[in-house]
Amino acid sequence: MSRTIVLATIDAGPVEVDEPAWCVGHAWQRDIGRNDITHRSVRVTAAADTYSHGYQPLLRVCMAWAPFVELVPRVVVELDLQGEYEAEEVSHLAGVLRTAAARMEAVAAEAIRLRGDRS
Repeated sequence: MSRTIVLATIDAGPVEVDEPAWCVGHAWQRDIGRNDITHRSVRVTAAADTYSHGYQPLLRVCMAWAPFVELVPRVVVELDLQGEYEAEEVSHLAGVLRTAAARMEAVAAEAIRLRGDRS
């Protein structure tokens, strides 16, 4: 289910757009053009507490959809893992990455489900 909102754009003035229920809002978008309007879901994260680097964010994933540019929601994946780690940490990191993969797949499955809603 969606609701209609009006967003101010720098090139087209006020633009009325359907906002999907999963969108977190548009406060993060300032001085945007009509084609820049993007819906974003909550970001799902995965992180690891490591000996070498402390608390280390590894991944962020969310759905995003620019309704005036894209036909369907897409998935945004941001990976942060890089560096040298102690050999003992790698097993822990691998486990966190498995959790991250499951979260990525869940977000992708939701995006695919939403594509069906748009048919």
